[in-house]
Amino acid sequence: MPADQYESKNKHVLPYVPHFRIPEEEVVQVYEGFEIASHTLTHQNLPKCSVIERQRQVYQDVRNLKEKFHQDIVGFAYPYGASSKECETVLKNAGIKYARTVKADPSFQFPENPLRMPMTCWHISKKVFSLLEEFYEKKTEEDLLFVMFAHGYEFDFGTKESNWEKFEKICQSVSGNHDIICVSTKDAFRMHEGRSS
Repeated sequence: MPADQYESKNKHVLPYVPHFRIPEEEVVQVYEGFEIASHTLTHQNLPKCSVIERQRQVYQDVRNLKEKFHQDIVGFAYPYGASSKECETVLKNAGIKYARTVKADPSFQFPENPLRMPMTCWHISKKVFSLLEEFYEKKTEEDLLFVMFAHGYEFDFGTKESNWEKFEKICQSVSGNHDIICVSTKDAFRMHEGRSS
């Protein structure tokens, strides 16, 4: 988005920063080993779409991603965090098993409804390190889940809240705790379901 268009909108929590997208011919190599999830075909607010457009946005994106990355697409992130029962139905029909909203819930619980999964926090949160400490100190036999939300380009903002150094500290904190298993969201749900059954 051009800076003049970005700045003309309401004040945003993060400043505009020019960033580059990975060329399409390189994405498969760059994301090798990652779980790939859908975010709609053209970043549409799904509840505002017609039924046909909602289906097209989800089904076509899932089909494209599956074909490009040669993996089942079972995860989804709602554009703008906007969801509805009708959206959940479309996601289920597309084979989606979990879908993340932008609602924050620092309870560390696996969601009752995986198609309306909250995040624990956004990476820019001033509480991220205290939430991680709270997560580490939880004493329970049940599975817990910490979901951090971020766009990769946001680390280029270079602000106190959003920069690569802060993200590296987050990663070091997690990797230094041997009680924590770092897995894809798909694997977290698979492991949780395996323990629950």
